[in-house]
Amino acid sequence: MRPRRSAFILAALAAIAALVAVASAHAATPRLVGETGPGFTVEVKSAGKDVKSLKAGTYVIKVEDKSSIHNFHLFGPGVNKSTSVDGTGEKTWTVKLKPGKYTYQCDVHVAEGMKGTFKVVK
Repeated sequence: MRPRRSAFILAALAAIAALVAVASAHAATPRLVGETGPGFTVEVKSAGKDVKSLKAGTYVIKVEDKSSIHNFHLFGPGVNKSTSVDGTGEKTWTVKLKPGKYTYQCDVHVAEGMKGTFKVVK
């Protein structure tokens, strides 16, 4: 094999390996879904089930804000993120969850019971 061709093949293989590593790292990040509305509900789910406890680490949270009278607010150790009350739509957040208690709620309707919690453990 000619040296030039070998160098090209090695460079191409290195580029492919780098892409696979990035894709694998991204795919390995656990995903959660936070949802508020359209009724008077707010929840956080993982694989379709309500979250009660999670291991500490980095998570991607897809927030689905389905009502212009609600917001989705997540707060706890090192995290304080929210959507606007008058807006709707989807947002994606990457958060690092540390051990402790996290609360998610609609800030406008907390008194009506639109809130929940989960704990994060080591």
